[in-house]
Amino acid sequence: MNSAYCVCTTPDMYPHFEANWDEFRKTDKHLTVIADVTRDSTFDVGFTYTESDVRKNLNFDRQVSTKHFWNSIGNRNIIWFYAHFRMLNYYLTHPNYDYYWFFDDDVSVGDWNAFFANVDTDNSDFISYFIFKHKDVSSQPTIPHIDHNTYSNEQWFYRFPGDGDIIPNDVTELFGSFFPIVRFSKRAMEILLKVHREGIYGYSEGFVPTILNKYEMKLATLINSDNTSQFFDTDKVEIKHKNIQVKWQWI
Repeated sequence: MNSAYCVCTTPDMYPHFEANWDEFRKTDKHLTVIADVTRDSTFDVGFTYTESDVRKNLNFDRQVSTKHFWNSIGNRNIIWFYAHFRMLNYYLTHPNYDYYWFFDDDVSVGDWNAFFANVDTDNSDFISYFIFKHKDVSSQPTIPHIDHNTYSNEQWFYRFPGDGDIIPNDVTELFGSFFPIVRFSKRAMEILLKVHREGIYGYSEGFVPTILNKYEMKLATLINSDNTSQFFDTDKVEIKHKNIQVKWQWI
């Protein structure tokens, strides 16, 4: 299985979290830094890009709606709000991998080899830290429904789709996710690029699993609703985001 392993960062955050990746570099996998250098073009580590690059490469001239729940303050640019854009931007120049891993720079994993041992043999088209679905969705049987044990419960799907999200009219099944760790298959990337070129886009954490389900892609969640994992022992493989072990209840 030929996979790309990418950590997403910015010049101001990279020095704070570089040590998080020392243990990863001890594995047999090659880590690529992909950095948004919009605010500091002097940063030259890894694969660099600016917001203008992403706009040009994806032919995208829209702004993020300030009426959307996740941009109510109005400070979200397209790199944050449409996180899959930076991933598609990387894919455009690196199209020959079978799978694409993307990690936020503030993620840490206690045992990378144990983390990858089973998940890297899985053939799902999209894997995320959490994936969950609306209460009325019956497809993707391994994906849990969002429930009253989460902070947002069904409110999550009152916020997505939101203002500015473009979802095909025939989509009736809604999914959400949590994006600090994601993996895409090549065909998932191709589908996302296809629909983007058709003018279909939206807030990534809802848009990506919803669209991929529409195209009958296989989805998998790293962490289940009981905070266990089908891939590893969560007591031994401790994953942290911003130094916190994020549990189902946080959603």
